[in-house]
Amino acid sequence: MTSELGLRITGNAFVDSGIYALKTFCEKDLNDITKDDLINLSETISKLYPKAKWNKNMYTVFPNLQPLTYKVEGKEEKYFKVLKNLLDNIPPVNDSGDCMACGRRNTDTQVVKSNVPLTGSGSLKNYFSFANDGADYCNLCTLLIQFSPLVMYASGGKMILLHSDSSKVMNHWSKKALKNISKQESMQVYTGCFNEGYTNPQNAVFKMIMDIIRDSDERWADEYPSLNFYYFTNYNQGPELEIFNVPTNVFRFLTYIPPDEYSNWNMIVRKGYVYVKWDKVKELNDYKNKRNTVYNNLLTNKSILYYFFNRKYKKAYCSWDLLKYYMMEVRKMDEERLETIKSLGDKLAEYIKSNNDTKVLHNLETAKNYNSFRNILRKVIKKRIANSEEELLFTYDEYVKYLFPEGNLTWRETQDLLLFRIYEKLHEWLVAENYVEEFKDETDIEEE
Repeated sequence: MTSELGLRITGNAFVDSGIYALKTFCEKDLNDITKDDLINLSETISKLYPKAKWNKNMYTVFPNLQPLTYKVEGKEEKYFKVLKNLLDNIPPVNDSGDCMACGRRNTDTQVVKSNVPLTGSGSLKNYFSFANDGADYCNLCTLLIQFSPLVMYASGGKMILLHSDSSKVMNHWSKKALKNISKQESMQVYTGCFNEGYTNPQNAVFKMIMDIIRDSDERWADEYPSLNFYYFTNYNQGPELEIFNVPTNVFRFLTYIPPDEYSNWNMIVRKGYVYVKWDKVKELNDYKNKRNTVYNNLLTNKSILYYFFNRKYKKAYCSWDLLKYYMMEVRKMDEERLETIKSLGDKLAEYIKSNNDTKVLHNLETAKNYNSFRNILRKVIKKRIANSEEELLFTYDEYVKYLFPEGNLTWRETQDLLLFRIYEKLHEWLVAENYVEEFKDETDIEEE
């Protein structure tokens, strides 16, 4: 069955966001959406967008869109008239068309940045194909773009627009955004586009992702979504665009975190904030907009292994299972290598505890290069032999294939994994032996 509108996801971030906003608003599948639904949502936004704080957001999204961003009387009626003109002139859907979004309808009038963010104005023809006077968007796609602010996230004077090929992701975010609007309407306090006070866009992106994951009952195991966050302003004085691409494997790792590990993951994230005086922190607002190296590294495919433990307090922040999943899913480490390192970590922990040899732990922590690190392991082997230990610390094949497969290039990674496992096994014993101070609370996460 095909609807009278023939709506389909287009791949255009602004149009698709408008489609999901419409779909969520009328609580219908795409094929069931009618022209009456378009009219109803058009009436809703014609009353919503002229309100003070929403209207301020519109200068960022649709500058120069008359009468919405002009000081005129009767904005609601005049803006709805603009929308109604688009509604009344929706071209029929075909197998092809010159609309650059849907490709299935023909363009009636070419549009500029006032209607479609980040295109250009009529005087700057280099922004348009073939130096045209505007962009080729059909009236339906132009209208759908008018709905997109309903699912935008305000951050630092700009907007974040989420675009994903996953209907689960888009549906859930749209529901959350429109729920926020319903709350504004019920309280008669209109605060504009979804805004939680995040001015750091990278931090806001991960806040959005964690909300999508935690607040839904969706099963994510079979989901491999693309996730693009468009951080932009379409403001006349300086349009800007920055795109944050969240790797699929990072999203899948975040969906794997079980509820009983959330507090542990939050500890890892908190360790990533820089320039925070934790002893003076009273609430989230005191640090949520500081630069976070955990988030930044996840966005740029850099390791965050260092943040999973605390050398000062000899403390692992989470279980080995969570660390293992991160290393396998995000860092693409071989499972057999991880299991070999875990086994070695267990043996080293047992040796340190049974021989009360905390000097070995100190040496493992302070090794500065590959040669010194492997020399520490060699000395442990000799001591274990002197103690008549029959089990090998590791085999030659394990050493070459899994512990240091690339020698000097991978020894730091092996060192960090071994320390994580030793801390996980020995933290309480080390505290009891007065070798290390007890880890008190999350304000202690800063390293010396």
